[in-house]
Amino acid sequence: MGRCLLIVNPTAGRERAKYFMGSLKLQLENNFDTVDLRQTGKKGDATAWAKEAALEGYDSVFCMGGDGTLNETVNGLALGNRPIHFGFIPLGTVNDLARALQIPLHPEQAIAMLKRAKTVPLDIGKANDRYFVNTIAAGVMPEAVGQVSIEQKTRLGPLAYFLTGLKTLQSHKSFLFKMNINGETTTRRSPLIIAMLTNSIGSFRNIAPEARVNDGKLWLATFKNITPLDLLKLAPEMLAGTPVSSEYMYLEQVEHVKIELLNTDHLSTNMDGDTGPDFPLELQILPSFLSVYVPADSDI
Repeated sequence: MGRCLLIVNPTAGRERAKYFMGSLKLQLENNFDTVDLRQTGKKGDATAWAKEAALEGYDSVFCMGGDGTLNETVNGLALGNRPIHFGFIPLGTVNDLARALQIPLHPEQAIAMLKRAKTVPLDIGKANDRYFVNTIAAGVMPEAVGQVSIEQKTRLGPLAYFLTGLKTLQSHKSFLFKMNINGETTTRRSPLIIAMLTNSIGSFRNIAPEARVNDGKLWLATFKNITPLDLLKLAPEMLAGTPVSSEYMYLEQVEHVKIELLNTDHLSTNMDGDTGPDFPLELQILPSFLSVYVPADSDI
C-alpha cells in the first residue's frame, strides 16, 4: 500500500478545505499504510513538499485546493523527476483539469471516488523552467481575467471569466508574435494565444474539443482579430458548445514551440490561473509524465 503525502491549502475554496481534509485523510488511510498531512502556509510550500516526497520515494502525492495549489504540487513532482502517482480534490472556481479527467467537482463526491479509483497517464507542459497541467495564455484576456474579483467568481463562477474575456476581445488590441513551431517559423498578429493540454478551458470545451489529457500534444490556439460583429456570432456559439471555427483562430497540435514578442516590451502570461513566465516562451510537452487517479468508470 505504501506511503502517501497529502497537501492541503486550508484557505482554498473560501476555506472549505478544512471541512473536507479530515474525511480525505481517512479515505486515504484505507488505501495507504502511511498518510502524512501537511497544510500550506505560504506560496511555495506545496512545490517544496511535493518535490521532497518524490525524491524520498513516496508512492503517491495528493493535494486539495484550487488551481494554484494544483500547479504548485505538479511543479514539485516535476522537479522531483521520478515516476509517481498523483491525485487531487478540486476546490477552485473553474477546475478545468478535474473536468477533463471526469473527477467530480463536489469535494465529498471526489473523495468518495477514491474508494474505487484507477490511474491513467497524464501529460504535463513545460514553459521555460516551469510546468503546467492545463493552459498557458498571453494577450488581452489573461490580463483582464486576473482582475476578476472574488465576488464575481462567487456569484458567476466560470461565467465571470467568459464574460470578462469576451469584453476584452472587443478592444482591438493585438500583439505581434514570432513563432517557431516544430522547426518552422511564422509571424502572427493576435489578441490572444493559448497553449492547452486539455479540452476544458474556463469550463468550456469548444476551443480544442479533441484534446486529451494524454495525447502527447500541446494544442496551440492563435486567435485572429475579432470584430464586434464576430463577437455577436461567437458568444452564443461558445455558450452552446459549438467548436470555435477556423474563421476566428488557428489551431495546431505541437510538441515544441518557441514564441517571441515583437512589437512591445512586455506582456504578462497566465499559467493555470496564475501569473506565468515572461517572454520569450519555450513550450514543450512531457508525455505521460504523471499517473493520476480518476474515477474507475471514466472512459479516459
